[in-house]
Amino acid sequence: MNRKPMDSWVLPPSPPPRDHRRIHDLPPPSSLLPSPSSPACPSQRRPSTRITSPVLHRPDPMTPEAEKQARRRTCRFIEEAGQRSLRLPRVAVSTAAVFFHRFYARHAFQEHDRFEVAMACLLLAGKTEESPKKLEVVIRECWKLRRRAQQMQVQAQMQSRSMGGGGESPMAVASPGTMPSPTSTDGAQLDINSEEYSRLKERVLLLERIILHTIGFELSIDHPYKFLVDFVQEKKRMLEYSKQPSPSSRGTADGGQPPPPPPPLNKTAQYAQMVQELAQNAMNFANDSMHTSLCLQYTAREIALTCVYLSGKYSGIRPVGNRPWIELLDGITVEDLTTISIQILELVQPRKGMDSEMAFKMIRKDLDEMSAKTSDMPPDAKRLKTN
Repeated sequence: MNRKPMDSWVLPPSPPPRDHRRIHDLPPPSSLLPSPSSPACPSQRRPSTRITSPVLHRPDPMTPEAEKQARRRTCRFIEEAGQRSLRLPRVAVSTAAVFFHRFYARHAFQEHDRFEVAMACLLLAGKTEESPKKLEVVIRECWKLRRRAQQMQVQAQMQSRSMGGGGESPMAVASPGTMPSPTSTDGAQLDINSEEYSRLKERVLLLERIILHTIGFELSIDHPYKFLVDFVQEKKRMLEYSKQPSPSSRGTADGGQPPPPPPPLNKTAQYAQMVQELAQNAMNFANDSMHTSLCLQYTAREIALTCVYLSGKYSGIRPVGNRPWIELLDGITVEDLTTISIQILELVQPRKGMDSEMAFKMIRKDLDEMSAKTSDMPPDAKRLKTN
């Protein structure tokens, strides 16, 4: 998946946080505590913070669209800081994103600086996934990444003004005193003896405790990755390419003559290529889903099945005999498949550009046809039973 420029996840800093010194003394919300009647298998359990819309109804002045963008941009920050700067495993980065979404399902964005919350989520996720990072390292790397993005934003604003771009966008203007000087160097480091570092350290440690109480100390997170890999391995003999795959080109031979056609792939090689392509694209869609609030609305298995479906349609892979995909996706309704797919496509399609526009149109058409076929079915018949 193509990356967005770093300044795309820069929003104006939140107002100064309120005094939360006693928040960690409060009991966790009862709605987040595990229920005695919860199923024993975590993969079949709905998220404890399940919501029916991307944004909970909270006393928050942000519009739903602004909150959606804030979630996406901060999750890109978490991904950039976690994978590139802190070298955390992919699972730890995804866990940090889930912590972030769960936290802001219960708190308004105006209550806490979302980038400080992101630092605390990365710190906690590293411990949870047995890849701990020192607090000093987390703060220093996240501070450096955010500062670099802010500098790029300042330079873009200066160029816009020099070219007569008019007034500044309200989404791009930061509060006075929070933006670095445009003459600052990218190599600037946060002094661990400075007052700013001490403040960040206290805030991140406090936010870590607040996050723990907010999520009810529920640290075991199910991610789509394992489910989608298991599904692909289980169903690979029931899948085929809609068109015969062509091996990658080997370039031109000496003298500019095209090389002889490569031998066709044997059955084993074709299966291996198909499984790899299907799983890799499904992984990419699963990574993108972490930038949305889907983890609050659906189980990891439902998201995994949807990612496999999107990967199959995008890669030109179908069930043998041109059967509909829904016959292979055990345990998910057409309605849920459609809702999850649309939320992921809304995020991915603008980044993929014109090259993928036709593929995404075919996916939406297929979803519409499946929805039309099941619109008159009784509710019990819409969900395919899990074997």
